[in-house]
Amino acid sequence: MSVTKNLIEQELHLLQSGRFQEVHLHREGSFLRAYDWSAWLCCRFLHDFKVNKRKFKDVDNPVAYIGFPDTSLGKWMPEGAVQRVESEKHLVVELPELMFTDSAEAMSAAYAEWKEGIPLTESNPGLRKRGGKGTVVDDDIDESTVTLTAIMQRVLAFPIESKSPIESMTFLADIKRQLASLI
Repeated sequence: MSVTKNLIEQELHLLQSGRFQEVHLHREGSFLRAYDWSAWLCCRFLHDFKVNKRKFKDVDNPVAYIGFPDTSLGKWMPEGAVQRVESEKHLVVELPELMFTDSAEAMSAAYAEWKEGIPLTESNPGLRKRGGKGTVVDDDIDESTVTLTAIMQRVLAFPIESKSPIESMTFLADIKRQLASLI
């Protein structure tokens, strides 16, 4: 069974077991990710994260997920929340019960509505391969007019807290290539 399928089954188990206030965060490099129910809890009670939803080949239904740098977790932790480390790559945040004024049924309905409203995310929208060896660049950039200011604007606009480590590395490689072309 794949890792993603295990994570999604774990999220379903939270609802069925009545432990709906637990947020399960999974370390991927220097980022933390939350899937489905945990992602919804994060968006509802911690911060308005950018949410992605995509299909995984080994999971029947599309999966909603968020991601953010692990160093940011402290600034979104509500008072009374308890953190526990399940493993090196798995952190559980138990939200205070005072935060939950709705019934489990109402929360489950709100979660279903939230997930349904998230559009499916394409794997790499707007990106294409060029130059072989997995080089990926943004189609919107005209390389003949790349300036240092344009590169800085791209860096400032890049939402790193909602990107996967691979997407961030790809972005950085593209920026590095563009900077090299200016020198």
